[in-house]
Amino acid sequence: MDEISMIHEAAKILGIKSTGKRILDLLVRTEKRLTVAEIVAGTKRSERAVKEHLKRLVDLKLVQREISVTERGRLAYRYFRLHSDDFLKAVKREVLRRLHKLKKSRGEN
Repeated sequence: MDEISMIHEAAKILGIKSTGKRILDLLVRTEKRLTVAEIVAGTKRSERAVKEHLKRLVDLKLVQREISVTERGRLAYRYFRLHSDDFLKAVKREVLRRLHKLKKSRGEN
């Protein structure tokens, strides 16, 4: 299975919507650390939608971010993807967390 197919399958499992998938695809294709503005341009989605989906992807630990200095001397986050093994570990961790939550809600340990 190629990397894009793996990401799409993981996105289905985790309920990641089309904007989130577009962001992941872009990060895989470019293999760069991108700002919100670059992601907006590359996905053709609104800044608000991109920020919302980036927050979810970062919370799920599928995407990481770092602080960098822009050409104008301002601070900005740059987002980047995890390598395949780390990405799959993050997906597994989230699936196991959700299963644990389900078991707990049913009174199982």
